[in-house]
Amino acid sequence: MNKKAVTFTLLGLMMTAFLLVPLSLVVGQLVGVNIYQVTPQELVGTVGTPVNIQASIDTKNGVYQVWFGSNLVASNNAEGYYVNANFTVPELQGGNYTITLKDVKENVNATQEFSVIPAYYVKALVPLSPAQLQEGSSVVLNVTVTGGKSGTAYYANITVVPPTPLNMSYSRFTALPGVSQKGTAQAQITYPNATFQPAGSTTDYTGSYQVYLNQTELLATDQFFVGFTDLSQYHRDQTVTIRAIGYQPNEDSTITITYVPTGVALHSETVTASSDGVISASWAVPSNALMGDYNITITPTNTPKLIPDSQLFTVPGYPIRVRTLNLAGGVVPQIVVEALDQATNTIYNATSQGNGTASLNLERGNHIISAYWNDVKVGEINASITGESSFDLACTLTNVIFNVQNKNGFSMPFVNLYITYQYVTTKEGTSKTGSASGQTGLSGTFILNSTLPGISYTINASLYGVVFNSGNNTVVNLPAQPTFQVTILCPSRILTLTILDYNLAAIPNARIELVEQSSGIFYGAVTDNAGKVTVEVTFGKYRLRVYTGNILLNETVVEAFSDTQIDIRCILYNLQVSVKVIDYFGQPIDNVNVMLRGQENLTRSAKTKTDGTARFDSVIGGNMQIIAYLTGKEASYEAVNLRLESPTAIQIKMGKYVLLGPFLIETSLLATLIIILAVVIVFLSVEVYRRKRLKPGKSES
Repeated sequence: MNKKAVTFTLLGLMMTAFLLVPLSLVVGQLVGVNIYQVTPQELVGTVGTPVNIQASIDTKNGVYQVWFGSNLVASNNAEGYYVNANFTVPELQGGNYTITLKDVKENVNATQEFSVIPAYYVKALVPLSPAQLQEGSSVVLNVTVTGGKSGTAYYANITVVPPTPLNMSYSRFTALPGVSQKGTAQAQITYPNATFQPAGSTTDYTGSYQVYLNQTELLATDQFFVGFTDLSQYHRDQTVTIRAIGYQPNEDSTITITYVPTGVALHSETVTASSDGVISASWAVPSNALMGDYNITITPTNTPKLIPDSQLFTVPGYPIRVRTLNLAGGVVPQIVVEALDQATNTIYNATSQGNGTASLNLERGNHIISAYWNDVKVGEINASITGESSFDLACTLTNVIFNVQNKNGFSMPFVNLYITYQYVTTKEGTSKTGSASGQTGLSGTFILNSTLPGISYTINASLYGVVFNSGNNTVVNLPAQPTFQVTILCPSRILTLTILDYNLAAIPNARIELVEQSSGIFYGAVTDNAGKVTVEVTFGKYRLRVYTGNILLNETVVEAFSDTQIDIRCILYNLQVSVKVIDYFGQPIDNVNVMLRGQENLTRSAKTKTDGTARFDSVIGGNMQIIAYLTGKEASYEAVNLRLESPTAIQIKMGKYVLLGPFLIETSLLATLIIILAVVIVFLSVEVYRRKRLKPGKSES
């Protein structure tokens, strides 16, 4: 290798390396261990804030870890190189922390800074529902700061605003204890309390009390409700315990309980306040109480309270689930479930969903639960309700399986069924009409689930829009059993086919194939000497093919909706073909071999007559090749390809030959002879001319 070649090689390697360096950097930036996005994008949050990071690592499907400061907050496998991690800000002191994404295998990290800021909360600790605070009760207010910093003092200004229209508020300023190592400070304050200002904080009034932490800054809010009953909900036979305060000593008051939906007063009694102005009473919810809201009020005889004692409580009933089942044990949707509360003669209802379950609320007591299918009662049970319950309700509904088949038992798929029926409703006694529709599957069946027994059904079965079962379309008084099968017969039809050739002459021994287009039922037959064949076929539409041997003569579609006679003309059968062979100048050539090659490579041969024509009779048409050649010169032939569908005359020009009298010579040889003859003539002419010029003139005497 010379010096110039070495120099150019080194320069090429250096340029390649120079180009590859930035490419590797780009690839590293696209993969690598990187944090692309952190949500929240402000990179600031409080303890418990949801955080999402979008990132990548170097190890495909490798393990990654996410650390928040020194706390492991997420660990999983990447999806390829992609990391999508979620966590919440852990309980920490306020300040700046580093989010670290670690590729565990490669021990490579990516980081992002995040700031934790303080959050403030106030929560009234109240009894679990349906228990509630009663007038004169104390409530503990839980005050919490998260994300606090050590060495920082935190204060809470708690304000409680009683129900309107008192237009009063009571506040207390208190210092929170020092924050914990995790940045949390917490204090509990009892309300009402002598430490609240102004004096006179109270829970003597029914209604909602608003709680604020630093009301001017609105750092946190909450509320609690005070009533004068011990619960907000009761069931039948439970006792409503009443405790109301703030009345004049020994003053009489009237307690009234009203059913809100109707406004009817159910109970009224006179009670006397104690020497402390406290009213204590109780009332047992009647065993026939209606479900719904009740309003209870206390009205003093002389001196009204600033906020009258009036509140609601509810008789909600127990959650009841009723599963509706047919006779086969299958769930039934869209069944109306009615529950008659025998204590009140009140009806409650619900509708079963896709899982067959209807959900409703019923109170303690005896109920009659009924199931209605399209307004017809199909089931009933007696239920004693003592609490949350579930029941199965059997419905007198039958599954009907419709089987469609021909007389030989062959299943018929894709048959359309239109089903109609009449029934009488249970309550009104009116006659109604219903319907259903569907299509048989590959097994030839269609199932009508959960339908009403004891009535008659009319089933119209159709193919290609034509009903075929007019005399086989009624089920009378469907029996009440889990499953009932109905067989619908698809009738047979007689097809009489006459197979004719191009000239309308009968084709004997033609093979017939019939294939039903939807069901695939197959029939085969052979024509007699008169070209006729009679086939009994199942109702339908058939693809008809006519063959002679293995050659397809015709393909068409016939409808077997009724007994039918059809003439099928096969225009490819029994054609006459005339082939005329001519030379270069259009003269007919006799004794030329002509070969016809048709379907299935069937071949026929003949020789042209003196007029240059070879005739073929009884030809089966279709795609065909005609070849003409001279005896002994098979390799030199003329061929024509064509589609033969009618009697045809074909002319084949053998331009390689010329007929001279009785002799057939090649065109090239004739051209050569003509050239030679022309040359001879020219040569002789020149020679004659030359000799005439050289001949001496006659001498003088």
